[in-house]
Amino acid sequence: MKQFSPLLLVPLLLLTVGCGKQDEIHSYDVPKEAPELGPAHAAAEATPTRMLAAILPGDGQNWFFKMTGAPDQVAPQFANFVEFLKSVTLKAGQPEWKLPADWTQEPGRSMRFATLKVKDTDPPLEMSVIPLPPSDTLENVNRWRGQVGLAPTTEKELTAAADTSAALDHELFTIKAGDKTMTVVSLEGKMGDNPMSRAPFASGMMGGGGMPAPGPASSTPPAAASPIKYETPEGWAPGRSGGMRKAAFNVSADGETGEVTVIDLTRENSPLLDNINRWRGQVKLDPISEAELPANSEKLKVGDLEATYVKLIGPKSEQPQPAILGAIIYRENLAWFVKFTGPAKLAEKEETRFKQFVQSIRFE
Repeated sequence: MKQFSPLLLVPLLLLTVGCGKQDEIHSYDVPKEAPELGPAHAAAEATPTRMLAAILPGDGQNWFFKMTGAPDQVAPQFANFVEFLKSVTLKAGQPEWKLPADWTQEPGRSMRFATLKVKDTDPPLEMSVIPLPPSDTLENVNRWRGQVGLAPTTEKELTAAADTSAALDHELFTIKAGDKTMTVVSLEGKMGDNPMSRAPFASGMMGGGGMPAPGPASSTPPAAASPIKYETPEGWAPGRSGGMRKAAFNVSADGETGEVTVIDLTRENSPLLDNINRWRGQVKLDPISEAELPANSEKLKVGDLEATYVKLIGPKSEQPQPAILGAIIYRENLAWFVKFTGPAKLAEKEETRFKQFVQSIRFE
C-alpha cells in the first residue's frame, strides 16, 4: 500500500453495521492530500496504524466491523478479513459468520455485539462488531480516514468504489452480497494518542467500553444504566440479546416473523423527533415536523414514566409491507428504545401485546 501523511484528527459526532454469498467485489483507490500538521499538534506522538473496517446495512440498523493495530499485525489478516466478510449473513436481524481458523470469538460487552480476536498476537489484535442505527456511510468512512490521518473522500469517490472493478486492498471498496452491499475500507496512516481516534463510531459513545464521549461539564454525574423488568407476552420467544440490547424477542404468526428489541442510548444524543423520523425513514415514510408529532403519536404510561408511542406502516408498494411499532422512554440520562420491526400484518396482530409489553417495563 502507499505511504500516507498524518493530519489533524477530527472526531466527527453523528448519531448513529445480511447478506448471502458474495457475487462480486469492487474497489477504488481514493486520492489523498497531505495537509500539514498545525503547531499545536506538531509534538503529538502518532503511531503507524492499519485499519480494516466495514459497514453492513441491516434491517433497521447497521453493523460495524473494525480492526485496528500495527501495520505488521493487521496486514497479514487482510485475506482473513475479506473471507470473514464474505461469510456474514443476517438471520432474524442478527449477523452470523464463519470464523477464520486463527480467530476466536468472545461475548459482547456494553455496546459490542461481539469481540473477535486473532490468536497468539501481542499486543492482542481484535475486531469489534457493533450495531447502531443507520447513519451516513460517507460520514463514517471519512471519520475512519480522519482517525488514521487521511484526508476525507467524496460522495463521488464513494459511488465510484461501487461502480468500478479493480484489485482488492485499495483504500475503499465494496463487497456485493445478495441485495446488500458492504462498504469496506483498508487504510494505513498514523493515529495520535487520542481515545476518540480509536472509537469505531461517534454519537456520544465510545467504542468497546460504551462510555460517553467527552462533552460539556455537568454538575450532575451520569446515572448508571438501569436494569429492567418486564412481562413477556405469550408467544414471544427469547431473541439474541447482549451488548446494548437489553432484551430481544422473536415474534411469529401465520408464517410471518418480526423482532422486538429493547435498547438504551444516551439521552442527550437521542432527540425524540429525530429518532421517530429515523424510524419513519426505515419504513419509507416522509419525516414529520415537531408540530405534527402529537397527531402522529400517543402517550403510554410506564410506571411513573411516560413513553411516546408510534405506529408506522410503510407503503403497500413495498413487499412485504414494512412496519415499526416503537416506544421511546426517557429516564434520567438514558433513552430507552422499545421497537417491533416486521411486516405490517404481523404488526397489526401484535400491537396490543406490544403496548402491554411497553407498559409492563419497570426500572430498578
